[in-house]
Amino acid sequence: MSSQWSTFWRRTRNALQDQTRRIIRMEGADLPNRGPRLLFGFNTPIEVSEVITGCDADVGGLSTVNFTLDTTSESERIGRPTAKFHGHMRLDVRPEMVGRINSGYAGFKTPVRSTLFGKITDNVYFHDYLALRVRAAGDPVLHKSYFVNVQTVDQMSGVTVWQQQLNIRREDNDWETVYLPFSDFSAFTIGEASAYPEPIDRENILTIGVSVLGGKHHASGPYELGVDSIWVANEGDLEEDSPGPNEYTAPAQPDLYPTQKTP
Repeated sequence: MSSQWSTFWRRTRNALQDQTRRIIRMEGADLPNRGPRLLFGFNTPIEVSEVITGCDADVGGLSTVNFTLDTTSESERIGRPTAKFHGHMRLDVRPEMVGRINSGYAGFKTPVRSTLFGKITDNVYFHDYLALRVRAAGDPVLHKSYFVNVQTVDQMSGVTVWQQQLNIRREDNDWETVYLPFSDFSAFTIGEASAYPEPIDRENILTIGVSVLGGKHHASGPYELGVDSIWVANEGDLEEDSPGPNEYTAPAQPDLYPTQKTP
């Protein structure tokens, strides 16, 4: 509990410092920055520990989920620790839950960043792509079962979840960059795509995560996805094997906060 309060007050302090800097510098009238911009890095123990995980075992399934810091040779290929999302995907359930729940899923998402001034959201209105630096390992049968989930929030409709498949291309378990057009995200409820009439709200992104939906494809087995970072980009920034924006090597705080806002 003490660590949660410490995180809460750290975010509040950084948000206040950001607002003060913006007032002093009279920011807001400048042209928007359309260059690549880091949203989340998963390269330190703190960044990894704040991530939220869940799986069907929470409601009676038998899948497992872990999100840990990886300092092995796999992360050393890109010169820094990375996160590893891993576990075992199972389609069966506990005997008493047969016919009562849907199984075969696991996932993680970035935390809701609460402060004294409200929840921090990311405004990426001037960017067209969400980019993820990932490494797919585990059973190849599950490589097509990864999906990216984006939560947006506003005062009228509350929280909406948007989803798009994470298109893994490599077959050698090495790192790759996946670019997802924001225009291709679809709203969904209870795991099913919906005919939501509006495009994703890029001004109020609350959390970003990845899920592996083995039940969707009737696939089971060990899964593993290395995750380095998530950022936003535009058409001119799309590089085949881009490691992401330069902010990678900068401290995660407070450099992220000038790109965020609190309602």
